[in-house]
Amino acid sequence: MTTTTTPPRRTRAATAALSLAIGMLVAAALLGGFFIIVGDQANVAARAWMTLFLVAAFAGVVLLDASVGDGPNRWYLAASTVTNVVLVAVGLLKIWNGWGQPADTADAGVWAEQIGRFVLVVLLLRVALLVTQLYGLYFVARAKSTASAVAGVVTLVLVWVTALILAIPAAFPALDWPDWWWRTAGATSLVALVSAIIPILVKAFEPKPPRPAPAPVQAPAAPFAHPTGAPVPPAAQPAPPVTPPTAPPAAPP
Repeated sequence: MTTTTTPPRRTRAATAALSLAIGMLVAAALLGGFFIIVGDQANVAARAWMTLFLVAAFAGVVLLDASVGDGPNRWYLAASTVTNVVLVAVGLLKIWNGWGQPADTADAGVWAEQIGRFVLVVLLLRVALLVTQLYGLYFVARAKSTASAVAGVVTLVLVWVTALILAIPAAFPALDWPDWWWRTAGATSLVALVSAIIPILVKAFEPKPPRPAPAPVQAPAAPFAHPTGAPVPPAAQPAPPVTPPTAPPAAPP
């Protein structure tokens, strides 16, 4: 009799991430083709190659995230895919001189600044996602006290607010950003840094579980010991010494 095994099925998060990744690849291809036809004609070949590189990097990151999607953070795959979609959209805007980008895209200095800003956006969003993955697991989901859980949630909110406030101007540098925006970015960065240390301190001072007492050391049993209750044979008595026979006295002549 043969037993049939049911093949494993994809989770809803994995299915949604796969659909989103495929849709983003198709949209990137269509958008790149559209910009090639009607977009800025400066350095079209270089822009097309950069678009292919960006799409290939996106596909590689999605594959890496799918390999760790079965960990304790079930939400990570979907959240990472959404983050990668946003990064690809920002990259396409910078490559094809979209909305909110500098006008002189033929200048090498402008290209260098655009690449630097894009790398900054990638670092900000991916670091925020990494902090969410670590703090959400160790200081929120596995928190042993209410103070640790609240501090973890506040830290995650401040980290994402700081990342977005810093990433949005880097994504759209041609817009006019007021002074209060940068003051808010500095304030949230400072508060987020201090708030990130608080859950670590709270966890360090949490009461530790008592250590188990060491097991008592038992003396080794005597060799050839008799079981309890068994009759013990009497000890053997030493044999008496054997005296050699004496010769009879000789007869008188």
